[in-house]
Amino acid sequence: MRQDRWMNLSARKARRFRHSATPIRISKGSTLVSRSEQGGSLAGHGFAPQTSRRIPARLVWAADTARLEDAQGTLLVQGPVQKTEQLPGGPLLVHLKDGWHFEAEPGENELKSLGGLHRPGLLARMEEWHPRLILFSLFCLLSAFVIWRWGLGLLVAIGLAVTPETAVRGIDSANIEIIDRTLAEDTGLSQQAQQKVQAIFDDLRKAAPPAPWGEYHLLFRDMPEVGPNAFALPGGSIIITDQLVERFEDPDIIAAVLGHEIAHVSERHALAQLYRAGSTYLLITLVAGDPGPLLQDLLREGNVLLSLSYSRQHETEADRLGVRIANKAGYDGAALAGFFELLAAESEGTGPGWLSTHPAAGDRIMQIRAYSTEAE
Repeated sequence: MRQDRWMNLSARKARRFRHSATPIRISKGSTLVSRSEQGGSLAGHGFAPQTSRRIPARLVWAADTARLEDAQGTLLVQGPVQKTEQLPGGPLLVHLKDGWHFEAEPGENELKSLGGLHRPGLLARMEEWHPRLILFSLFCLLSAFVIWRWGLGLLVAIGLAVTPETAVRGIDSANIEIIDRTLAEDTGLSQQAQQKVQAIFDDLRKAAPPAPWGEYHLLFRDMPEVGPNAFALPGGSIIITDQLVERFEDPDIIAAVLGHEIAHVSERHALAQLYRAGSTYLLITLVAGDPGPLLQDLLREGNVLLSLSYSRQHETEADRLGVRIANKAGYDGAALAGFFELLAAESEGTGPGWLSTHPAAGDRIMQIRAYSTEAE
């Protein structure tokens, strides 16, 4: 008897709950089934605790209590709702007990009766479209320009200050190995010719500022494809080609060229150029994200143009300091101008100065002679 009364009472409660839910209009794209001021139901997907497996499910709720059922109507979890939130640009998410979650496409405030919708955080709200995003984008571009214009120099200076000597010596060793394997042969100069050039280099080394990493040292290489040239590596290794020694017997020219390369080492130009180029490309990537192959190539070319300008600045500084070093060592630093005059006369030119890592020959020759006058 008591059991019959209890069953009748449960049936009446179930009918009362069922009749209280009145159908409403379903908006396009919504998965809403029904809703009332006290409850409703919504189709979507459930997620078991600590899993990402999507389970077709339906959430049925009344007040702040809900039950989650799978597609066959089997109860998955039932209890109070922990939190409801609308993810920006994404689904409606309901946090249930024991780590269960329910996810559904948003409609027209379907879960309003389930308890206040959790307001997204500040960062999520800022990601929503708003006219302020235009101002924010302009601010980001302006900040990137300021960092590139003034901040990169500071970053490069810090990088140079903390770079250990062992790392720079490793760069020298690796580059010398590559040069010997691909471009250079053992020198063919006589011992007398090598000693003559080494004596000039020793004079310059005494007159030059201290090397930032280790010491300056001279290497002779036969490099027909490179021609009359000399170049410096960041750790103090300076390579002079046989072709330069054989082509120019004037000690002043050799001293001026080597003084120029010593200046590159002294001012740490090679490593600074490397750091700056890498930092510029990193900044472009941070601003543009993944721009795609075409735009990425354009950005890289822009970075190259910036690097060319920075290289010309380095060349100008090395000319000025190299002339000073050569003059201080007892040689004529202005002979560097004569060296470039001869090269310019033998060359057909390589295009406008702004597309070269070196200043235009005519301008450079005039500046070198001016530096020599200043040094005197």
